[in-house]
Amino acid sequence: MNPSTSRSLAGTAAIVAIGVVALAKLGVVDMRWPWENTNVASIESSVSQPESATIIEIEPIALDCRARIHTVVPIEGRRTHKLIGQTYRTDTVTLNAVGDIDTCVDAADVEVVTRSDGTTRVLVPADAIRFERPRVDAVATLGSVHFDKGMVGKLTDIFPWVSDDSGLSPAAYAYAQTIIGSSECMQRAFATTEAAMRGAYEDALVAQGADPDLLIVDIVGEPDFDAVTTSPDVLDGYDFSVDDEATTCTVSPGAYTPPPDDPSAT
Repeated sequence: MNPSTSRSLAGTAAIVAIGVVALAKLGVVDMRWPWENTNVASIESSVSQPESATIIEIEPIALDCRARIHTVVPIEGRRTHKLIGQTYRTDTVTLNAVGDIDTCVDAADVEVVTRSDGTTRVLVPADAIRFERPRVDAVATLGSVHFDKGMVGKLTDIFPWVSDDSGLSPAAYAYAQTIIGSSECMQRAFATTEAAMRGAYEDALVAQGADPDLLIVDIVGEPDFDAVTTSPDVLDGYDFSVDDEATTCTVSPGAYTPPPDDPSAT
């Protein structure tokens, strides 16, 4: 090839390149790699509660927070990878999240009255009750965590558009935390929580010298179950669902065992 022809081809190539860049700037031509094009490669993420969460224990505690509610929440997370509209791999994480939330009482709103007949009455207005600090015990949960990306997933890990960190486990933990602190679970547990709270007050007053046979603890009304907690930011970008066959929350029959002399035991 003679020099003039080479220069002519080089000039033509340069003009074409400049034209393509200009068209790309105008949005006419898509210059991204295939895996950067959302119409070519896409990822869909979801987290669900396939079965009912179970409140396994409600214990009285001698603190400003008078009861602690322990819950196990089964969670399943999925991340579906698609290429040109076709699913080629699905990452799945399953776990049984173990966690708890405290039932706290604003002490300033609680009235303790000692009557002339020697009885002591504790009056707890329900609007003084708060549900605080829902949390997942990572150590207790760890043994139940199972992550599966399948054979195809293992083979496609080398693709540049596949993220090494699926983010499913943190999202599953965070979603479980919202279930543990949900109004549904708190409302279902409240009758049992109420008994545990009475037990906590009775234990505290007996420790101060009160006669257990002369104690009356009244919890009046119901707390605001909708003012428990909000979803963590880590949940943004995920679709959430509860299986139609699963009740969001149930209370285990043995969640709270009152002492034999506790009136709530009968």
